[in-house]
Amino acid sequence: MRIAVNHLTFAEPIPASVIESAGDALHAVVEAGGVDARLVQVDETHAILVLTFPDSETEERIKAEVGGSWMREHIVPLLAEPTDRASGEVVAGPD
Repeated sequence: MRIAVNHLTFAEPIPASVIESAGDALHAVVEAGGVDARLVQVDETHAILVLTFPDSETEERIKAEVGGSWMREHIVPLLAEPTDRASGEVVAGPD
């Protein structure tokens, strides 16, 4: 299992339209084979996108087919700085 964590720092308070579009995008990630997808609002300009995938192949496919276009359309133009993204293999957990 893999998890990708994306810190998103917006130039202005996160618009409601981003939150609304995220629901559809995150649903599409799971429909395409992702295990889980969440957007966490830390404060008015900082959000964390947490995505869980069964393997690296699925992660790369979903990033290309689903996530990339949503990010370019709804997120990237609103950011104050580039996305801080980290992705890796889960090596410990409760299960």
